[in-house]
Amino acid sequence: MSARPTAAIFALCMAALLACGCAPTGFAPTLELREPDASALAKTTADVAKALNGGGWPAPDWVRQFGDPQLDGLVAEAYAHNPDLQVAKARINSAQAQLQQLSSLTGLIATAGATVSKARMPQTDSVANVSANGYDIPVQLFGDASQTPSSLFVGLDYQLDLWGRNKAATRGLLSLRDAARVDAEQVRLTLAVAIVTLYCELDHAYALRDLWVEKRDAGDQIAGALRERAARGIDNHYDAEEAAVRRNKLIAQIALADERIQLAQLQLGVLSGGGPERGLALTRPHPVNLADAPLPAQLPADLLGRRPDIVAARLRVEAAYAAIDGTRAEFYPDVNLVGFAGLLALTPGALFSRQALSGSIGPAVSLPIFDRKRLMAKLNGNTANADVAIGLYNKTVDAALGDVARTLVSLSTLDRLVAGERDAADAAQRSVSIAEERHRRGLLMQKDVNSVKLTLYDERAQLIDLLAQRRALRVALIGQLGGGFDKRTLQATPISRLNAAFPTHDGLTDTHFD
Repeated sequence: MSARPTAAIFALCMAALLACGCAPTGFAPTLELREPDASALAKTTADVAKALNGGGWPAPDWVRQFGDPQLDGLVAEAYAHNPDLQVAKARINSAQAQLQQLSSLTGLIATAGATVSKARMPQTDSVANVSANGYDIPVQLFGDASQTPSSLFVGLDYQLDLWGRNKAATRGLLSLRDAARVDAEQVRLTLAVAIVTLYCELDHAYALRDLWVEKRDAGDQIAGALRERAARGIDNHYDAEEAAVRRNKLIAQIALADERIQLAQLQLGVLSGGGPERGLALTRPHPVNLADAPLPAQLPADLLGRRPDIVAARLRVEAAYAAIDGTRAEFYPDVNLVGFAGLLALTPGALFSRQALSGSIGPAVSLPIFDRKRLMAKLNGNTANADVAIGLYNKTVDAALGDVARTLVSLSTLDRLVAGERDAADAAQRSVSIAEERHRRGLLMQKDVNSVKLTLYDERAQLIDLLAQRRALRVALIGQLGGGFDKRTLQATPISRLNAAFPTHDGLTDTHFD
C-alpha cells in the first residue's frame, strides 16, 4: 500500500476520533438542592418553651427511655421478624449484587476455551494457483478435504477506562447501595415509632377503662340512692331513669375501651412479625412518661443529616449525577487492551506442536461514530432523572421541616391545654373535698357528693386524653428528628452541580443489615 492511501486512512481515523470523542455541552440539571437556613423554623420554635431549646438529638436507644422491658422486647421482635424490614434487607442484597456484577465486568477480564470440530476444507481440483512474480504456481492445499481443526486458547481484555465511565457507574451503584441501607434505617425508625405509638395507645385505653369503671361504680351508688328515694316517694322517677341512661353510656364506653385494647394488641402482634394473636399475650403496659427533651440548636440545617429519608434522597441525587458522568464518558473512544495466546492446529495431534503456537496483543478502540444521537438522548434522559431526584430531595426536605413545624405547634397548643385541664381537675378535686366535708356535717346528701365526683371523673378523662395526645406527639417528634440516625455513619461529600465530587461510600458503620 502506498504512503498516500495510508495517510488518508490515518487522517480519516483521526477526524472520526475528534468528531465522536467530544461530549456535548448544555446538558445539566435545571434544579438545585434546597438547603434551609438556620431561620427556617425560627417563628415556630419561638413559640416553644425555652426549656425545649438548645438541646441535643434523640438517642439511638430512645425506646429504652420508656423503661418498659415488654416494649423493648416487642421492638426487638419486630426488628427480627417484620416483613417490611425483611424486604429492606433483600433490597440491600440486590443493590450489593448489582455492584458486584459491575465489578466482575470491569478491569481485567480473562477467558479460556478449547474447541474441536470436524470440517471439510475447500478444494479446487485439488490445487490452488498462487501468483508469485507474475507466475501462477499450483499449490496443493490439503491432501485430505476432511480436517479436524482444534484450538486451546486464553484471552485477556483489560478495560483502561480512560474517561471514567466505569468509575462513574461504580459511584452510582455505591450511592444506590447506601441509599438502600439508609432506606432500611428509615423502615426501622418508622416501625419503632409505630410500635411505641400503638403501645402508648394501649396504655391510654387501659387508663380510660379504669376511669370508666370507677365512674360506673360511683354512678351505681347514685342510681341506687335515686331509686330508693323514688320508691319512698321523696323524688320522682325522672332522676333515677336519667341515672340509668348515664350508666348504659358508661357501659358502652367500657366496651369501646375493651375493643381499643384488643385492637391495639392485635396490631402490635402484626407489627412484631409474630402474627395478630402474638399481641394478645401482652400484659398491661407500664411506660414511664417521656421527659421533655430539649430541641437541637441548629434544627433546620442539621436535620438534613439526621433523617434517613433525606439522606437516602441525597444519595439518589448522587447516583443521578454519576449516571450523567457515565454517559458523558461514552462519547469518547473506548480503549481496551486485548491479548490472545493459544494453540491452533488442523488436527488434534498437531495441537501441542511448536508450530501451533499463536498469539496477539494490542489496543482495541471502539468509536461511537454512528451512536451520537442515541447517546445524546440518553444524556438528556439522565439529566431529566437528575432533576427528578433533586425535586424529590427538595420535597423530602420540605416535608420533614413541615412535619417538625406542625408537631411543635401542636405541642405548644397541648401544653396550654394540659395546663388548663390540670387546673380544672384540681378545681374539681377541691369541689369533691368540699362536698365530702359538707356531707360529714350533714349539710349535703351522698348522692350530691357522688354527682360532684362524676364531674371530677370527666375532668380526669379529659386530662388523660390530652396527656396521651402529648405523649404521641413526643414520640412522633422523635421520629421526625431521625430517631438517633446520623449521616456521619456515611462518608459523605457535598454535591456540586458544576463540579460533582462523589463519596466512596465504603459502608455504613451501622451494621444492622450487613
